[in-house]
Amino acid sequence: MQPTPERNGAQAYAFLQAVRGLGPGPHRFREIIHQTGLSKSEAHRRLSQLVDADLCRRPRHGQYELLTHAPAAPSGPASPVLRHPGAALPRSPLLETLLNELHARTGYPVLLHTYAPLSGERLCAAATGTHTPPVRRALASAPEATGILRQAPLGADAAGLAMLAHLCPDDAQLREDLRRVRRDGMARTRSPLPGWSLVAVPLRRLPGTCAAPGAEPPVVGALSVLHPDGAAEDDRATGYGLLLRAAVESATAPEARTRIRTAPRCARRDGQRGAHRMT
Repeated sequence: MQPTPERNGAQAYAFLQAVRGLGPGPHRFREIIHQTGLSKSEAHRRLSQLVDADLCRRPRHGQYELLTHAPAAPSGPASPVLRHPGAALPRSPLLETLLNELHARTGYPVLLHTYAPLSGERLCAAATGTHTPPVRRALASAPEATGILRQAPLGADAAGLAMLAHLCPDDAQLREDLRRVRRDGMARTRSPLPGWSLVAVPLRRLPGTCAAPGAEPPVVGALSVLHPDGAAEDDRATGYGLLLRAAVESATAPEARTRIRTAPRCARRDGQRGAHRMT
């Protein structure tokens, strides 16, 4: 089977959750192998990915410990805060881990959005990966666009469209573009930030919450990747969307998987190591 971003991303997240299931660390390497069911080489490779992504550390030889805090942002001018103060989604360690892991897999900012029913606007509830130098420069150079990333009508871009397509219960009443978003499970548009685009997927339930059939809203938010424009990145955008969708499905599944099979590494831009700071 050919490796795909969605399969690799879901299994990378499942590995992270399996290690987290061991409880507070540090943990011996053989304990992690037993917990995940992976070979020594595959477990070592995945642990190295977590270390590279600043999600894990090695306090001593043969032991690993997951980090429970976000690393400090690099020195220099701070990027504008994207989080809207009125975005009412509860902060969740599982949700923060999900955003950090998705940023580690893509190398680009990952945003969490919610919506305001009365105003019909989408609001940025959290963001990670916005402190890398290219992103800081882009945000600082376009303050108006940064404000639109923080708050905009639901129909303004992919983040809002991913939610809007699922807020109407009747598919027949949707516009054609929204029917396509619902069918594909993702939305893709240019972002308000010049030179950057968005790919987004709906979030039907928050990670760590229980399903309540008949009582749940059709959608509670959306996750998006903010990536640069360009032919190469446009080709990867669908892969980012599939990765988002698979990670959301894995994180909100009724039962978290604790034992996984091996999978090839998910492609990521070389040399990208963003700071996983929630803003």
